[in-house]
Amino acid sequence: MTAPPATILHVISGLGIGGAERALYELLRGGLNDRYGNRVLSLTDAGAYGPRLHDLGIPVDTLDMRRGRPSVGAAARLRRIVAATRPALIQGWMYHGNVAASVTAATLRSRPVVTWNVRTSLNEGAPVRPLVRVSARLSRASRPRAILYNSDRALRQHEAAGFLANGRVMPNGFDIGRWRPDPEAGSQLRDTLSIPARCRVVGYVGRVDPAKNPPNLLAALKSVLAHDPSIHAVVVGRDWDTVVGRDASPRLHLLGQRDDVVALMPGFDLLCLASDYEGFPNVVGEAMACGVPVATTDVGDVAEIVGPTGRVVPIRDPDALAQAILEVSGMEPEARRALGMAARARVVDRYGIDAAVGRYATLYEGLIGS
Repeated sequence: MTAPPATILHVISGLGIGGAERALYELLRGGLNDRYGNRVLSLTDAGAYGPRLHDLGIPVDTLDMRRGRPSVGAAARLRRIVAATRPALIQGWMYHGNVAASVTAATLRSRPVVTWNVRTSLNEGAPVRPLVRVSARLSRASRPRAILYNSDRALRQHEAAGFLANGRVMPNGFDIGRWRPDPEAGSQLRDTLSIPARCRVVGYVGRVDPAKNPPNLLAALKSVLAHDPSIHAVVVGRDWDTVVGRDASPRLHLLGQRDDVVALMPGFDLLCLASDYEGFPNVVGEAMACGVPVATTDVGDVAEIVGPTGRVVPIRDPDALAQAILEVSGMEPEARRALGMAARARVVDRYGIDAAVGRYATLYEGLIGS
């Protein structure tokens, strides 16, 4: 009789819209759930991805903790869930999830294997956050078997900040059959937003968050829109209406949080990113897979990801970002499309979801067997 597959418990800070949450979902949907029994535990609520994981047949537990407010009751429930699950391996996701994974595993007789997953680079030039310092100390005390990073820069920064030096780089993976060019998407987007057919569309996808430097994005877009009246900007993500204020423009379209980004993305002529620190921004790989070139700040491993298929500029330099956006958007349509298709080819070659699932499966097989 064949033994049931080993169970991997993924402990994550939350399951709302975000890069780590999407990466976990895509790994499980992309094939990792076919190799192991997986269960997901959110320290907060089920968010947007809880129901999607449930639809995949993956059990999801929530502790419903308030962010930054751990409690004795939640900790006791966490231990009960983990003990009942009897995982062979606990995979932490993000700082809080990593801490919870190690602290809980230490209380169990079974002592499951623990691995961490760090999903961001550090903010260069800023003080190291207290949570990062605590995580560094805990990594040396609890010694997770592997600390995974989605960028080489994040690994180097965190180990320099005191994290246990057993890191592995695990780049994000993308479903290239789902994120793909769509010749009709551009006209559909323009029709929906009443954008003239001759105009070019610069897209942005991401929530309002300090790491993404909203003022940098708005300053760059304001400069672009002032310089070229044939450009429209489309911003997808929650809370942007609360920060745009006097930078509002008839050519700045705020769509809020959307569930159809996969349909919107191919309609962009260019995607921009203005972040100060990230590891491997999902939106960069998704845009490239859709044949959309990228103009981005130099965060995480984005320079290696984009290579010669887009433009990478220094962080916190809105003039440089605006110039990069104008340069790519101002290319002849055929040249810009060729750049976008080169971007897609780069993602297909290096960052397909099958390769990402394979990297995780190989790691887990080495730690707990198949």
